Amino acid sequence: MLKYLTLISFYLLSINCISSTQKISEDSVYDSFGVVYSAINPRIVSDYSVLIVEPYFYSNQDIIDLQTRGIKVLAYLSLGEVNESRRYFNDLKEIGLKGKNENHGSYYIDISNREVKEKFLNQIVPQLLSLGYDGLFLDTIDAVAPYTIRRDMEEDMVELIQGIRKNNPDKVLIQNAGFFLLDQTSEYVNAVAIEGVASGYDFKENEYLLKSEKEFEERLNFIGSMYGNYGIPFLIIDFAESFEKSLIVKERLTKTGYPFFISNIGFNGLPNWSKKSPKLKKGA
Repeated sequence: MLKYLTLISFYLLSINCISSTQKISEDSVYDSFGVVYSAINPRIVSDYSVLIVEPYFYSNQDIIDLQTRGIKVLAYLSLGEVNESRRYFNDLKEIGLKGKNENHGSYYIDISNREVKEKFLNQIVPQLLSLGYDGLFLDTIDAVAPYTIRRDMEEDMVELIQGIRKNNPDKVLIQNAGFFLLDQTSEYVNAVAIEGVASGYDFKENEYLLKSEKEFEERLNFIGSMYGNYGIPFLIIDFAESFEKSLIVKERLTKTGYPFFISNIGFNGLPNWSKKSPKLKKGA
């Protein structure tokens, strides 16, 4: 049963705040984007232009319902890590895993393995897109970052992203982080997401953090520098655990001019802002 909740009570699940200006792109498609990794009722979702979701929660008809309301629906896809709940986990386990991420309980993928790349390009990605999605949200690219022991797979990650674009020239691809690869991947993606600009999360302490003004300004300068170099849209994803903290994060981000989204760390629940009512619809 659908419940109507006040903003404060609903925030225990999630909060969405979108910038009213967009200085980074003439294309307004990213002005109101959302991210949700729990199952929601697609029939009541509105006021989003782009929605990033866990792909296997939804049928083709669910996706069509969202698209008919003008929402581009992107499927989440982790390129650098995989958890045991993924339907293709056992296949990757047999051909290429490289250790465990203790923070998330997931396993690092050996993308240097040719069979792994072929699995992504010829099976995983085509199967996801066959469900009707408009594109992909490419995550865990930082699994091969220069500061990791998997840094020797940087070129393999580039090759994988390049292959996804080559096979799907008309799909929307959003790269989450992986800024160290943008010199090589920016031509293959439509936008880049950056997490933790005004806030953050300590996985060891399970604690939400609010960045200092200095740290916040440094992150904004970093985004500005990257946009100057690559000229593609940058989308901010931030976090807060309470209504009060979310207001601080929102106030900071609203001034930046960048599209942004604020949620809990698990992206559980998605609010549906109504232009006629201050209340939110719970879609889970």
